[in-house]
Amino acid sequence: MARKPSRRRHKDFLGTDINLIPVMNLFMVLIPFLLLTAVFANTTIIDIRLPQEKMKASEKKNITADDILTVHVTPTGFRFSGLGKHLSAINKKGGSYDFDALSKALSSLKDSHKSSEEVILMFQPETPYETVIKSMDATR
Repeated sequence: MARKPSRRRHKDFLGTDINLIPVMNLFMVLIPFLLLTAVFANTTIIDIRLPQEKMKASEKKNITADDILTVHVTPTGFRFSGLGKHLSAINKKGGSYDFDALSKALSSLKDSHKSSEEVILMFQPETPYETVIKSMDATR
């Protein structure tokens, strides 16, 4: 017959508690540190209005093609028409678009036409997405 286990053998396990204070201290230091060093995402919004097929009669204004700046992004560089028709074309440098020159040319045009705020960007269908975004940033 099997004997009953002795109480003396299990005495150490019954009398001890787990000490959670060091773990709690660690979290008290770690949580504020993580919250202070967290980086939150900043989002920006660009107001873009896509062309509409039909405009209501109340929305039509007496705006001609010469009143709006149009930037044509071509395989050879940037060409201007409309408000910027007097600007000279900006050709590619070393096979890449010169966005700095575009930004400088448009800022000088903005200095002379402070009330104008609209720009039309014209792209070829095969224009890479990166070029579209960089053009929008340089134009802004």
